[in-house]
Amino acid sequence: RRFLILGIFCIYSMSSAFQWIEYAIITDIILKYYKGTSSLAVVWTSMIYMLSYIPLMFVATWMLDNWGLRKILLVGSSLNAVGSLVKIGSVAPNLFAVSFLGQTIAACAQSFILEIPPKIASVYFGPSEVSTATAIGVFGNQLGVALGFLLPPIIVPNGTEEEIASGLRILFISSAVVCTVVVFLVFFIIKDEPPIPPSKARAISIAAESSHHAKHSSLGNYKRSIRVLMKDVPYLLLLITYGINTGTYYAIGTLLNPIILYFHEDAGKEVGEIGLTMIVAGLAGSVICGVFLDKTKLFKTTTVGIYILSLVFMVVFTFTLPVQLLWLDYLTIGVLGFFMTGYLPIGFEFAAEITFPESEATSSGLLNVSAQVTIYFIFAYNYLSLRLPLFFGILFTLSAEQILNGHGVQAANIFMCAALVVGTIMTVLIKSDLKRQRANEKV
Repeated sequence: RRFLILGIFCIYSMSSAFQWIEYAIITDIILKYYKGTSSLAVVWTSMIYMLSYIPLMFVATWMLDNWGLRKILLVGSSLNAVGSLVKIGSVAPNLFAVSFLGQTIAACAQSFILEIPPKIASVYFGPSEVSTATAIGVFGNQLGVALGFLLPPIIVPNGTEEEIASGLRILFISSAVVCTVVVFLVFFIIKDEPPIPPSKARAISIAAESSHHAKHSSLGNYKRSIRVLMKDVPYLLLLITYGINTGTYYAIGTLLNPIILYFHEDAGKEVGEIGLTMIVAGLAGSVICGVFLDKTKLFKTTTVGIYILSLVFMVVFTFTLPVQLLWLDYLTIGVLGFFMTGYLPIGFEFAAEITFPESEATSSGLLNVSAQVTIYFIFAYNYLSLRLPLFFGILFTLSAEQILNGHGVQAANIFMCAALVVGTIMTVLIKSDLKRQRANEKV
C-alpha cells in the first residue's frame, strides 16, 4: 500500500504544481486575451502560491499533527479541485478576476502538499528507503511543473481570440478532471499510517509525539515544536540556505518567459521547452540524489556538493544568456535544474535528520516558508528600479509597474548568484548531527 499511497500523492502534487505555472509560462498570450490585464497581475498568478503558503503552512502542519495524513490530503486535494473548477468559468476576456479567484483557491492547496513528502517517507518507509521515498514525493511536484512548462504553450495557441478561448477551455477542463479524480483516490485509498512502524526511528517518534500530546494541548505542543526548531542553530542555518537555493529556483521558473524573451524576442515556443528541460533534468537529479542518500547517508557532504554546483551553473546561466544562443540556454539551464531540484529532497531529509524526533512536516514546512520569503527579495530586485533600496523594494514590489527591463534582468541574475554564494558558505557551517540515523542504529 505504501507505494500506491506515494503514487497518489505524486499525482495530487503534480496537479497542483501544473496550475502554479500554467499562466506565467504563456504570459504574452494571457495578456493578449484578458483585456486590461497587466503583466504584474499575471506574475501574481504564480506569486499567490507563495504568499498563501506562508500563513497556511502553520495551519496545515498543525492539522497534520492532530488530524492525520488522510484528512489533510482530503482538504488539500478538495481545494485544488475547487480552484480548477472555478477557472473553467473564467474563459472570457473580461473575467480574469474569476480566473485569479480560482488560482487563489488552488494556491491554498499547496500548503497541504509541500511539507508532505518527508512525512509520508517517515511514516510508511524504512531507513533504507526513506530518502528515496522523499525524492519520489518531490518528483511528483516537479513533474507537474514540467507539464506546466510543456502543455500550456501547446494547448493554448497565440492566435485569434476564439482560438485562445478554445485552448484555455481545454486547459482548464483537463486540469479539473485530474484534480477531481485525485479527491476520490485520496478518499478511498489513503490511510493515516501502517499498523506497524517501518523503523525504530519512527517508533521513537510516535512515542515522543504521544508523550508531548499528554503534556500539552494540541496547540501548545505545536508551539513547543516550533520553539525547539527555532533554537536549533544547525537547523536555522539550513533554513536560510534552503530558502536561498529553492527560492532562486522557483523565481527562475516563474520569470523564465520574460527572461528568455528579452534575449530572444521570437522564442515564445522555446520558452516552454527550455523550462521543460530544466524540470526534466531536475526530475533525474531529485531521484538520483535521494537514492544516493539512502546508499551513503552522506547528508552534509551531499548538501554542500549540490549547493556548490548550483552556484556554479547559476553563474554560467547568467553570463551565457547575453550570448543569445538558444542551444546553450537549453544546456546550461538543464544542468542548473539537475542540481537545484536535486537539492529539494536533500534539504528535507537533512532537516529531518538534525531535528529528530520533531515532526518532519513542521521542519520541512518551515524550509518551504524560507523559500517563499527569498522569492520576495528576488522579485523586488526584478520589478523595481535599482535606484530604490532593497528594503523599500520589498514594501513596494506589489505596486510596481516596471517588469524586467534590460538592466533588471541581468542585475537580478547577478543578485541570485551572490545570494547562492552566501548560501554555500552557510551550508558549510552546518553541524551534521544525524539524530535519526543514530536512533535506527540502536535497534
